[in-house]
Amino acid sequence: MDKKKLYGRWYFWEEIIGYPMMLYYWIKGDKIQKMLSERIEKARQKADQITLTEKNKNEFLIEYDNLDNFFSFHFKEIDKSRNHNFEDKIKYCLKQYRKESSKQLTSSNMMILQGNFLNGAENTLFLYFVLHKKVRREIRLSDIMIGENSSKIFIDFLQDKKFIDENHNLLVDQKSSFIRIHRFLKDHHIINPDFQDTTIIEAMENEYNTNFDKGTFSRAITIKPSDFEESIYKELSKILNIKY
Repeated sequence: MDKKKLYGRWYFWEEIIGYPMMLYYWIKGDKIQKMLSERIEKARQKADQITLTEKNKNEFLIEYDNLDNFFSFHFKEIDKSRNHNFEDKIKYCLKQYRKESSKQLTSSNMMILQGNFLNGAENTLFLYFVLHKKVRREIRLSDIMIGENSSKIFIDFLQDKKFIDENHNLLVDQKSSFIRIHRFLKDHHIINPDFQDTTIIEAMENEYNTNFDKGTFSRAITIKPSDFEESIYKELSKILNIKY
């Protein structure tokens, strides 16, 4: 995470405020783990009050995808692993916090880091609990595509072209070409452009039961489409009403 974005500029008078606050937490005995546990419970209670609909689910997904704070940066990275439970993920974030805090020599930076970590945890986990505890399935193309029938039309098209089988398993070896087709849909707002590439990759992996690493994805979208891909774009433009 960008350290300048996290800590901002340093002002000496912030130290005057920072040291008493650090002393207060030291005397009160509020360890970071205890304060984090309180934020987790607060996020959980807030999430329990949400009634999830198809509309606000997609809004929450976009908001979760665009989170950018110290806690969310590390939590979303470890959340990709299927070998870690929730407690493991929290321990990992605490480990990253302690590692970062050990590098800070000023009270102001310590307080900024602590505030960012705790506020970020509450905001991140509220969305996590809403989306992952109430929607017990992985994100799919239908979650990121605009239009009621867009995902069905697109999947039917891929099956007709023998890109995928009846179970949506990927049949082609050219992942780069396949990635560029999805990028074409994002560029023309069939795939919601508010979603970052990491979320699109996740949806593709879940939909097609295969892996698309970030490196391949990044390289693929910089390469000029082939004549075959251009023909695919034209066909998609007709069936999805894209101006191309």
